[in-house]
Amino acid sequence: MSLDAVMRTALSGMNANQAALRSTSNNIANVNTPGYAREEVLLETRALDGRGAGVDIAEVRRIVDDFLNRELITISAKHGYYDSQALLHDRLQSLLGNPESLSTLTNLIDESFSSIGTLATEPSQLPRRISALSDLQNLGDAINRLAEQLQLLRADADARIQSDINVVNSALEEVHELNQVIVQQRLSGHTPSALEEQRARAIEKVSSAIDIRSVQLSDYSVTISTVSGVTLVDSSLRQLVYTPPSLVETSVSFTDISANKVDPVTGVVASTGDSLATSLRNGTIKGLIDMRDKELPEAAVALGELAANIVDQINGVHNNSSAVPAPNALTGRNTGAIVTDPHGFTGQTTFAVLDANNEISSSYTIDFSGVGLVTLQDVINDVNANIVGGTLALTNGVMSFTATAGTDSVATLQLPADPSSRGGRGFAHFFGLNDLMDGRYLNQPETGMTGTAAHGFGATGTVNIEFRGPGGDLAASHTLDFTTLGGTINAVITDLNTNFAGYGTFALDSNGKLTMTPASGYESYDMAVRSDSTNRGTTGVSFSQFFGVGNRYNMDAAFGVGVKSAIDANPSLMALAQLDTGAGAGTPALTSGDNRGANALFALTNTQVSFSAAGDLPALSSTLADYAGHFLSNLGIEADRVSTLAEDRKFLVDEISTRRDTVSGVNLDEELSNMIIFQNAFNAAARLITTTNQMFDTLLSIA
Repeated sequence: MSLDAVMRTALSGMNANQAALRSTSNNIANVNTPGYAREEVLLETRALDGRGAGVDIAEVRRIVDDFLNRELITISAKHGYYDSQALLHDRLQSLLGNPESLSTLTNLIDESFSSIGTLATEPSQLPRRISALSDLQNLGDAINRLAEQLQLLRADADARIQSDINVVNSALEEVHELNQVIVQQRLSGHTPSALEEQRARAIEKVSSAIDIRSVQLSDYSVTISTVSGVTLVDSSLRQLVYTPPSLVETSVSFTDISANKVDPVTGVVASTGDSLATSLRNGTIKGLIDMRDKELPEAAVALGELAANIVDQINGVHNNSSAVPAPNALTGRNTGAIVTDPHGFTGQTTFAVLDANNEISSSYTIDFSGVGLVTLQDVINDVNANIVGGTLALTNGVMSFTATAGTDSVATLQLPADPSSRGGRGFAHFFGLNDLMDGRYLNQPETGMTGTAAHGFGATGTVNIEFRGPGGDLAASHTLDFTTLGGTINAVITDLNTNFAGYGTFALDSNGKLTMTPASGYESYDMAVRSDSTNRGTTGVSFSQFFGVGNRYNMDAAFGVGVKSAIDANPSLMALAQLDTGAGAGTPALTSGDNRGANALFALTNTQVSFSAAGDLPALSSTLADYAGHFLSNLGIEADRVSTLAEDRKFLVDEISTRRDTVSGVNLDEELSNMIIFQNAFNAAARLITTTNQMFDTLLSIA
């Protein structure tokens, strides 16, 4: 071998071992870097004319286990899903308080009825009335506060979604840019292992937020897609696009998240793309979407069901009782009823006018099954024709019963043997003539209407209804146009069933409640009203409000719950007595010592109430306090379940990471040993070059 060949061979050894030392130093520097995959320099013999001519660097590769990497990407997405939910569940549990605390809903319900029970012993005592009203208001405040916090948690989940989208977009852009550089480096004969390490870290960021698949192509670029097949990175870059609402309220409809292509020249993100939210299965974004669109709304709906029944049960008793003295007028709430509606009542109700001495001056018991009583106007006419000194009227959806003389008062009473009922509520209760409790949405969905009745919305106005699933997935939408609809409720239901065929079935139940049963595969989808310009007669009540379309009204029932302001300001208006329809002339029909109304309120403590299916809670019969216990227990069980699953997935992430690090991680002892080997080899090659150089000098001096 010539001296020149020896020189080139030694030089190749120096270069190869220098590269090996460089990789070793990089490994040692990253010994504490999480997820770092160590580098390994692969050497191969250089051959020239069949003879050894030194050494070449075949490749500087990252030591990775592709199987473990794929498993880690998969389990990271699952951990992200449950971990993101566990955080919000923990916050919700902190809002609910310790089960032993006096501020829990169950304890506040018990405390309210305990005060009412004490009030029943001395109904005329003002301090006891104030105490009972204060406890009821505290209960209402707690419900309202929790309802507001649930919406704030939904807003927080939405903000976290936006934050995660920003992280994902940044990581996808990094992967796309690194792809291009890595391909160029590979084509130039370089081995950009450091860039591949950066790309791997960026992919891990995406995998925590979205369940993805990552595939390395033959040119060393990678493609990324969701497990369901939505492409995020190939030869083109995609960016996730989402427009959050300005305010998260019960009526909000969230838009979908889409993966939109980025123009490689201009960098402009396309206006449309592939739907992403509906294709996600795991990851923090999916976990937050499910909390925002499913878990938290279901909790809010269940809370609304509890609040609605607390208010409804208390008002039901209060409407069948009277203050002493009775008020000059009983004025209800806007039910959306119009005088041409079929009255829909069965049974009997007594209307009475009392003088200044609380003696009945005139009374009339109406039998709603009487001949000629068809519409609400017929009922009004019948009462007004048979009672002296009082007027029953329905104005803009509000029923009122007013004494003509300013010194007189009015009261009503259900006939015990045959109480009136429409949609399960007595006359005064249905119209809210003497409510004790108030709230944002008091209209119950049990309208008492029948399918053959006129819908009452005239021939103007439209309702845009959407059928949406988690993540803002829009399955179907339809606009009810009352300018083209028939005049009956059945015509409306037929139109809905025609246009939502395959997604759900609408029907009117025996209490006049509009129901929608989702088709198979759409159980997690809900109705939402985007706009509603309808007006029932002159009441100002829209179609969606009248029938309670969508979860919005279920959730709204938990807002603004509390004692009516007039009664809170004047506790003497609290109705704790009941009208004595058998009182003779000269005998008061109402007395301050009468506690029958108070006893009826206290009896609600043990009354079995029929609750509709709401959120995760099934339809059941329970006391108010027990239902509150079911509500709190269900939330606690779900929080514990999610926390356990998050911990389990975290254990799997740690276990797979440990196994991956066993293969890919840096072993200092091994690296130090390699360093000595490479250093000695480098020194030997350098010594060989020095010796060869000396031989060249000797030969030159001889010449």
